[in-house]
Amino acid sequence: MTTEGSGPTRIDYEGRRAEVWSWLPESEIEPDALTQIRNVGSLPCAVGVAVMPDSHKGYGMPIGTALATQDAVVPYAVGVDIGCGMIAVRTSLPIPDRDQVRAILQRIYETVPVGQPTKQDRSAGSHTDRQDSEVIRRWADDRGDGFQGEAARIRERADRQLGTLGGGNHFIELQTGDVGLWFMLHTGSRAFGKFICDWYHKKALAFCEAYHTPLPDKELAFLSTHTREGTDYLIDMGFALRYAEESRARIEVAVLAAIREVMGEFTSEYRLETHHNFAAEERHYGKDVVVHRKGAVSTANGVDVTIPGSMQTGSYIGVGKPDKRAMNTCAHGAGRRMGRNAMRREHQGVDIKAEMEAEGIVLVCPPGSDALDEAGRAYKDIESVMRYQADLVAPLTHLRPLGVVKG
Repeated sequence: MTTEGSGPTRIDYEGRRAEVWSWLPESEIEPDALTQIRNVGSLPCAVGVAVMPDSHKGYGMPIGTALATQDAVVPYAVGVDIGCGMIAVRTSLPIPDRDQVRAILQRIYETVPVGQPTKQDRSAGSHTDRQDSEVIRRWADDRGDGFQGEAARIRERADRQLGTLGGGNHFIELQTGDVGLWFMLHTGSRAFGKFICDWYHKKALAFCEAYHTPLPDKELAFLSTHTREGTDYLIDMGFALRYAEESRARIEVAVLAAIREVMGEFTSEYRLETHHNFAAEERHYGKDVVVHRKGAVSTANGVDVTIPGSMQTGSYIGVGKPDKRAMNTCAHGAGRRMGRNAMRREHQGVDIKAEMEAEGIVLVCPPGSDALDEAGRAYKDIESVMRYQADLVAPLTHLRPLGVVKG
């Protein structure tokens, strides 16, 4: 049995077509996620699978997993929030007091739209005016004719969502590494990425059906990279990646302005950006493959990586340790251990905002959204995640939360 920090174990089973390595002990993998892992490893195009210690059930493939395929791309192995990622910045400022933290977060909340659309308010979490995304404008000009009239609709929505946070596990957090102020933000491509994923997933279903390709799960439908649809997916995924980066850059500007407004001038001494939902053409197993990282970060060339925990625990900045069994990949965070509905059922009546205040952490979120489903106990233990992936990441800085904006 694997012990913490002792390296991965091989998952073997009947019907396996690919190498499957896991940095999470099989006994700790939830049954639904284990079924998905076995399904992924049984795909006819699969070459390798790496399961990270934050792995948990997703659509088709677990979040916290890397998949290498040959001559094929699997839209749901990247996921709907293409290009989702992190920015972490260390400032030259000292640790702010509680009132300053609250003032900064409130200013961020006033300038960065937060939350998700609802049936009652379809514009929630969006700007009232179009933001004229450079990436979306180029996508619509270069690619829009291929989407059967849908490009204009999604372009307007994406324009309004540029520089917005969204909901779920997306956040803007003020942190400290014990000697000064950091901030970290987490968001992705929002509706645009989902549109790209869903569009090509339908194409993938049709492709697999046309060629009578047996699939262990329809959510794992794939496209050949030798087809027009397969290459088009990679192109449009690239646009979604750049849109997510453009959106994070807008939020970063707003966060910097809010901090400056409350605390005065400062410099950014360190900046790190990573993304964790993407596919890339790489070479592994002696082959040219497409590596899908879903809730997973590339460690190629020993780059620095962000590994957030939860809004009540802490996060890490680390340096990646390339590992061929992991296809040069590490975890993207703590990973959920409890679903949102289950979290709410089991913790009815908990005032998470008051609980966090007692811990010295300020929580700011929209009216009617208490962020209870994002409580620390909904997530795996970040310290265990770091120990399990000790051969994939070396910790550099441990960050603790001072306050957070959540959708």
